Amino acid sequence: MSGPPPRVLLAEIGEGGPDAALLGRLLRDEGMEVVHAGALGTAEQLVRTADQEDPDVLGVVVAPGAGAALAGLDALSPEVHLFVLGAAPDGVERRPVRAFETAEEVVGWLSGVRSHTGEAPPDRVR
Repeated sequence: MSGPPPRVLLAEIGEGGPDAALLGRLLRDEGMEVVHAGALGTAEQLVRTADQEDPDVLGVVVAPGAGAALAGLDALSPEVHLFVLGAAPDGVERRPVRAFETAEEVVGWLSGVRSHTGEAPPDRVR
């Protein structure tokens, strides 16, 4: 695919899951723009943050037992790809979700995804 690399929003649900900072560094090393939102507790917070950040991809690092917090991500824009790293997602019924076990799997998948925005808007530096 051609075009700019994807803008990736990373967030964490629960404690004790995979290392989101490591994933963010791997993605940046591959030339992707990464915004790390930190720990968010609910799907509503994830959707609000995604609306503000305008990502191409929302990545959620999920701790064991915290997958139920993803219920409600159906409100996420259909243009935003969604993946989870860690625990399998629960309650995300109408939305395609890619689930990965390792950060390397995420990087491999995202290498084929390109941005939906041709150029950075003038109010945002990429």
